[in-house]
Amino acid sequence: MRITPAVKIILIVNIVFFALSELICPMFPLGGYTDWFTAFNALHPIGSSNFAIYQYVTYMFMHGGWMHLFFNMWSLMIFGNSVEMQVGTKRFVYYYLICGIGSALVNQFMSFLGIIPQNILVGASGAIYGVMAAAAYYFPNAKLFIIPIPFPIKLKWLVAFYTAFEMYNGFMSVDGVAHFAHLGGIFVGAVILIIWKHMDNATSGRRRWNSSYSSSGSSYSRTGSSYDTGETLVDRLKKIFKKERKPKMTVHSVRETNYQDHEYNSKKKARDEEIDRILDKIRQSGYQNLSDEEKRTLFDASKSMQK
Repeated sequence: MRITPAVKIILIVNIVFFALSELICPMFPLGGYTDWFTAFNALHPIGSSNFAIYQYVTYMFMHGGWMHLFFNMWSLMIFGNSVEMQVGTKRFVYYYLICGIGSALVNQFMSFLGIIPQNILVGASGAIYGVMAAAAYYFPNAKLFIIPIPFPIKLKWLVAFYTAFEMYNGFMSVDGVAHFAHLGGIFVGAVILIIWKHMDNATSGRRRWNSSYSSSGSSYSRTGSSYDTGETLVDRLKKIFKKERKPKMTVHSVRETNYQDHEYNSKKKARDEEIDRILDKIRQSGYQNLSDEEKRTLFDASKSMQK
């Protein structure tokens, strides 16, 4: 399985945090307290003496045990690689973090309403559920085998099932699992995907409009041709409605004028000498002995004299 860059970094950070909290920090107690790393980085309820704003980010890299870490990271690899390849690394990182933070806020809001008790929150599950929602959005008909179900399930139905399952358990169960954080990840992820869709549609719409305008007869804005000036649509509209100022007089330098006069006189002298030569030839041998080039030169000279 190829692991994409952002997914790889998230995996490493989660493993490092778990090693620090479960293996290293207990060997170095802080004030006699062996679980100080978890206390600092888990998300505590708002109003708690241990609450800190940075915990909205750090809590999603903390886990309650090996199995908790394993299933979250396994799910991240299954769904995250495809989503990151679809949206790009930068967008994926933003999406993952916003889903994780949003899921925590949803969970705390449900605690504020009194639907669930206040609790300390750890785990990447909220962000993972958001990633799973994105995978279902981009690849709805992809099929997965879920143990112990003996047949493959389309991803869109799997996410629909998990949404209903978490909704039911959020209201009916007291198993200590942050079900509303899972639902929050799906909800926040769906909002982000809708916003991205409208943004992408607006961008593609502007591109189509610009393309149709460029190909509608504007000779200087055909994309890919030698007439492409790189102007934006706004620049073109300004050019249409803005009256171009023209200079009232043309100023030439003395040097330029002298050069042009010298060039003109030289050409006129050469032409006059050529006409004299042709006339001498006519006097000596007659018009019929002129070449075609000489006849054309004489004809052009006679036309210019008539103007």
